[in-house]
Amino acid sequence: MLRNRIRRVPVTVRGTHYVHEYLVLPDVCAVIAEVPNGVVLVEQFRPALGRRILELPAGRLRRGEEPVEGARRELAEETGYKAGDMRLLARFYPSVGLSRHKVHLYYTVHPTLGETNWDATEEIEVKIIPVDQVPNLLIEGRAADAKTHMGLVYFLNARGWVMQRGRWRTTDLARP
Repeated sequence: MLRNRIRRVPVTVRGTHYVHEYLVLPDVCAVIAEVPNGVVLVEQFRPALGRRILELPAGRLRRGEEPVEGARRELAEETGYKAGDMRLLARFYPSVGLSRHKVHLYYTVHPTLGETNWDATEEIEVKIIPVDQVPNLLIEGRAADAKTHMGLVYFLNARGWVMQRGRWRTTDLARP
């Protein structure tokens, strides 16, 4: 499966020569979708972890697909929600020692509910997580993949939540 996706490049560091291997993977898009009662997450089984985890709706970009369009498509396919305005929050490399693929992280508010369109290999449960429960997801490691963790930290910070002395706390911005 990965035979054609492994690249080997010669590297020299302080006179030491070696061959570094990395995976060639497509870029990924992810969406923070805020609804009136919280944030939309998906729960699915991840074979590499051997368990189900909560994640932002996300997926690989198709060849030639613009990241914002991929984000719209993945949100609709996985959750049934149709995004309105999309705002780019960040682009980042989740694992530069393993791959050079990027994650394009978007935000949308008040998407409208429609129907899901899962891939044949997906079995997803859509969850609406209230904002005040998001910090515990991060602390407990229930939403622990890089794109989800980073996205939820952005989400909390934008609502006035801050990490102080190892605990998430609300500021005046987070109070209604």
